[in-house]
Amino acid sequence: MELIRNKRYLGLVFFGLFEILLGVAQHLKIIPSSGATTPGIPSIIAGIFILAIGMYLSRTPESEAMPDERTRKRDMKVFTGVFGIVFTYVISLMLIDVLWAARIINLGEFFLFLPRPSDITQIFPRYMSILFVALISWVALTVYYNKKGDAE
Repeated sequence: MELIRNKRYLGLVFFGLFEILLGVAQHLKIIPSSGATTPGIPSIIAGIFILAIGMYLSRTPESEAMPDERTRKRDMKVFTGVFGIVFTYVISLMLIDVLWAARIINLGEFFLFLPRPSDITQIFPRYMSILFVALISWVALTVYYNKKGDAE
């Protein structure tokens, strides 16, 4: 039994492991955390999701992924959708940060799992959440267009 059949997705496996280790290091206070009540837990949860996605995708044989015209059309639609989702997410994060810093809106100390931006250690979870949204939307749109059938 082969654990890894498709080496194209090993990057996701390694990124998931990195994210888990980063969360553990924040939880053990080895590196500075965002000041959350449970530091590192969001990174650990995101890392587990990314690791599971990477392991699932790396189990599919490379022979199943024969690039044909339908696959190329699907990939173009997926990448366009992922770009739009990530772009919208980044714009909304910037808007919330600007309005929050200008004290136009008051979200308390935390918005979802993101702390109030005051220094770089509190902004780092935002960057990780952007990568997490990009990966999750990429997988979700790929599965959606595979189930939908024709990409036109």
